[in-house]
Amino acid sequence: MKRFSVISFVFLMIGTMGCKNLVEKYDHHLHKKYLRKGFTAKSLDIDGNHIFYYDNEQVDKPVLLLVHGFGGDGKLTWKNQMISFREDYRVIIPDLLWFGKSYSTQPATLNTHINALSQLINQLNLKNVNLVGISYGGFISLGYAKEHYKKLKSLTIVDSPGANMSDKEMEAFCKRVGVATIEDAFLPENKEEVERLISVAVYKPPFIPGFIKKQCIGIYLSKNPKEQLNLLRDLPKNRKDYRALDIPVPTLILWGKEDQIFFPSDGQELQQQLNGKFVIIPKSGHSLPVEQKKAFNKELRNFLEQ
Repeated sequence: MKRFSVISFVFLMIGTMGCKNLVEKYDHHLHKKYLRKGFTAKSLDIDGNHIFYYDNEQVDKPVLLLVHGFGGDGKLTWKNQMISFREDYRVIIPDLLWFGKSYSTQPATLNTHINALSQLINQLNLKNVNLVGISYGGFISLGYAKEHYKKLKSLTIVDSPGANMSDKEMEAFCKRVGVATIEDAFLPENKEEVERLISVAVYKPPFIPGFIKKQCIGIYLSKNPKEQLNLLRDLPKNRKDYRALDIPVPTLILWGKEDQIFFPSDGQELQQQLNGKFVIIPKSGHSLPVEQKKAFNKELRNFLEQ
């Protein structure tokens, strides 16, 4: 239960608000929490991209930009890091396009996301950025760093393999999960499919009532399903772009030891490509920043302070 504060909050609300739209209510609660902690909710519109983001606007502090993965949104993924780093860093947390409150008229591709990240960094005139990306956000961060490393002070990749995502590995994943395609796993349409996704994304999944799993669809999961489907289909086409990475900035690679989506061996191969520091955190899966927030924050802070 400690791994997901959303669950504790939900059960508190059941007695006072009934069972309707609890996920929406929690989402609103989390938004208000960011505001109470000194963040401003902002948005940027450029070239058809509407980029929503939180910014604590500590302009005299080092920049820490956190990019979430395929599912949820920025504030849900990074809620624990927001609290831990907000006093020492200018923390910026965007929603990916077609997740949360961000969207676009551009094609739903990885390159569109990389361009949107570049637009955000340029528009805010950010320099010496400490960039952190998890899972799908790791692909975006690697793609950005490859082309714009001069804008970065450091790069942290979390549970994201780059070119080391092989067809064989993805086929084995689908067989292990019991789906025909990757899209079937990551775009759930009912509570049973949500439960299946949670079971592979979390090391020790907490109990979540079925009606709450169903309410996550369209909010934290399978939002803008047409565009998200295109993103999943586009991702393997970009692997060739990650085979020769020359990113001359300090790099940290963090991995959940029990990750069932991308194995730690993928992280080791990425470490060899980038010549970075590789750390495996035990008792955690693919949702590392949420499952082991203290260990994750400690490793990230130590790296940044070096």
